[in-house]
Amino acid sequence: MALALMGGVASWAQSVVSVTDTTGWNAWTKSDLTLMSDPGSDQQTGQGADDFVSAAGAPGFYQKAGTIGGASHLLFRARFDKYDGPDQWGNGGNFGIGMDLNGDGALDLILMMSESSGNVNNRSRTLTWGDPGTGANTGPSTTSWAFPTQTATALVVNTTYDAVQATDSTVNGTSDLLLSFAVSFANLQAAVRAYTPFTTFTMTYDTRITYIAFTSTQANSLNQDLFGTTGNTNSSLTWAQLGAITGPADAYGVVPEPATYVQMAALFAAGTLVAWRRRRCLSGVVGRTGPAA
Repeated sequence: MALALMGGVASWAQSVVSVTDTTGWNAWTKSDLTLMSDPGSDQQTGQGADDFVSAAGAPGFYQKAGTIGGASHLLFRARFDKYDGPDQWGNGGNFGIGMDLNGDGALDLILMMSESSGNVNNRSRTLTWGDPGTGANTGPSTTSWAFPTQTATALVVNTTYDAVQATDSTVNGTSDLLLSFAVSFANLQAAVRAYTPFTTFTMTYDTRITYIAFTSTQANSLNQDLFGTTGNTNSSLTWAQLGAITGPADAYGVVPEPATYVQMAALFAAGTLVAWRRRRCLSGVVGRTGPAA
């Protein structure tokens, strides 16, 4: 993936990518760039294929972006505790991504990947979008969601869905599962505009979003594993307090250096000061009816 300068701003080239890629994935990090990790055996209902895990040198969650079939996509990859073999690969449950679009710590959208159970050859896998409820949506105990009207999007094996045995880790003594899926920018953009106040939202490779990830036995609950923390699926703490939310990542999953936040804040403050001075100046000119004292 090439890095180019456009108008003095760094911009990643949009490469062709695949859910089956073994390279190019960026591990999820917090705002301070520390790696997000998840302990093993903290999933609440016992299924290893729904238990996020990580280990040294084997991150638990990854992200990337690029084109699939000529269209821009976001790609997510999670490491689960148990790979059940070629006849049962997958997690046979619900794998959710929560998105905070404006950085206020509250979820604005839920992306749910649901997979039917049974033999792999008979499974269906779909993406649906959930609209958060009327609560604060800032942590497990204050978050709810529903699926108003949007039709589910089918995932296609080896194109927008993949599940393989990990070759780099056996966190709890069993082979790990790497499960990946992709969602198009267009699908995300339409969902945001349909279910939230962001009616003019436009998804680009530079769009910054903060994320959480979880698994559940039902599509409208968080009752198995919350990535980045031990248990805590019913906690009253916020996502940030639990260490379960990423920093503001671009589509590739890259969070800016902490110094960048300081620079952005300084630029915002400088712009605010300039605007204030301009308003004062204009007010002084417009409001005068005689010579200055």
